Amino acid sequence: MSPSPPLPTGQTSLTPRQRDCLDAIAAHEARAGTMPSLEELRLALGVTSKSGVQRLLLQLEARGALTRAPRRTRAMQLTGAAVCPRCRAAIGEEARPAP
Repeated sequence: MSPSPPLPTGQTSLTPRQRDCLDAIAAHEARAGTMPSLEELRLALGVTSKSGVQRLLLQLEARGALTRAPRRTRAMQLTGAAVCPRCRAAIGEEARPAP
């Protein structure tokens, strides 16, 4: 996997909820070998609707923490610049400081 670009200027921090979402995505990928569906993320995060998960994913995408392919199920990829050390451990990468 090639190194990902840093987050856009001013977008270096994530909210605790966004961090929880990244953790859930990384943990599911490490455990199942696939990215989670919206329903699986909804259950993991304790969100009441899939639209709440969709909003979180849009926020993470806007901050550069993940990329998604339009109209494709489970088509998302975490970017290394936004992945916290716990997430990196879950996906098998060494923790390294963001540039």
